[in-house]
Amino acid sequence: MTLAGALVTFAAGASGPTKKGGPMPVRLQSDRELLQRYQQGEEAAFEQLYRRYRRRLWGMARRMGRDHQQAEDILVEALAAVAVQARKGAIQGSFIGYALTAVHHRGLHVLERRNERWGRAIQPLSLAMAASGPSPEQAVVDSSIRCEVTAALGELPESERSAVYLVDCQGLTYREAAEALACSEATVKRRLRSARRELAERLHHLRPASRMGETDRGL
Repeated sequence: MTLAGALVTFAAGASGPTKKGGPMPVRLQSDRELLQRYQQGEEAAFEQLYRRYRRRLWGMARRMGRDHQQAEDILVEALAAVAVQARKGAIQGSFIGYALTAVHHRGLHVLERRNERWGRAIQPLSLAMAASGPSPEQAVVDSSIRCEVTAALGELPESERSAVYLVDCQGLTYREAAEALACSEATVKRRLRSARRELAERLHHLRPASRMGETDRGL
């Protein structure tokens, strides 16, 4: 399903005639006003919300998707779920925070389903700890490192693991991660500090200096 096709599905009538009562006012309407209009049956209001935040939503979906098509699927399915909840009036807080959370959760579901979640997430961490090389011996080392990092990440609490995934692996800012996780930036930073401290203790032997020292001692 393409993004355009999904928008036609759950934003049907967006390009059709507007409701009676004259043209829309020139002033920019708030997210809350657009949500209220959508609740009242004005399909175009949801498309306006999507267009307002499409770059941020697409950016998160693209980071989490394996390729362009998978990112589209993640975004489409997440937006469809958000539209359903918006129609019910279930979105009481920030629309973009709710929508980013939906994209994040849908992305994790897709990655888990395809056994990619931490396989893709740990690659930046692995490469930061050991330089890749073309030799078979180095490939074995890199594979071992990936396994150790995966195991260490698996020992973290889910809240800390998600923070590491979004900020350290997917490159989101503290603000974006906070919106996706429905918490404050301070909470994201606290979870990252705790997770990084735990990972540093578990994986200190993988740091280049430690590995070099072990090699020197073995000579």
